[in-house]
Amino acid sequence: MTINQTQLNQYFATTWRERDRSIAQYQYTGFELVKQIASGESVIDVGCGTNPFVDLIPNIIGIDPAFPEATHQVSLEDYVSNYPNAGYDVAFCLGSINFGTVDDIEHQIRLLTQILKANSRIYWRCNPGRRDHGNEECNSVPFYAWSFDEHYRLAEKFGYSVAELAWDTNNRIYSQWRKHSAV
Repeated sequence: MTINQTQLNQYFATTWRERDRSIAQYQYTGFELVKQIASGESVIDVGCGTNPFVDLIPNIIGIDPAFPEATHQVSLEDYVSNYPNAGYDVAFCLGSINFGTVDDIEHQIRLLTQILKANSRIYWRCNPGRRDHGNEECNSVPFYAWSFDEHYRLAEKFGYSVAELAWDTNNRIYSQWRKHSAV
């Protein structure tokens, strides 16, 4: 992988964290997501940051290598290595699988799908490559240029279909991927 995880952890734990990053601002990928989770569904929040859903969704695990508020302060790679058969119904990737090259993104999605059930959903908030965090350090972050076309391409590549796709607040892309296993 070409991502410098230490650099990303430092940036998000300090510079990014200092600004108001209220999840409530997002139309689709904010607290509205709580309504999308059925009773009994298990959720993994990849890159959960300060873990804002932990008190709102009963069966949620938040992972994030940069934030001690996470249920597990680990990267996705380390989590999958330690819990390879987790079997989640839903994943939140709200600005987390968002860095590096297409190979890095595909690697991360491959890891994620290993811990999801055959019938699963992924909710995405993606940065389309904008360096709009309002600070100089943002220029060193290797944002991936997500697009609507990339959501369709990558969903299909990993056996999912795009159920919803729209622009969310703050010029971010919202997408919901669904996977249904053959019966």
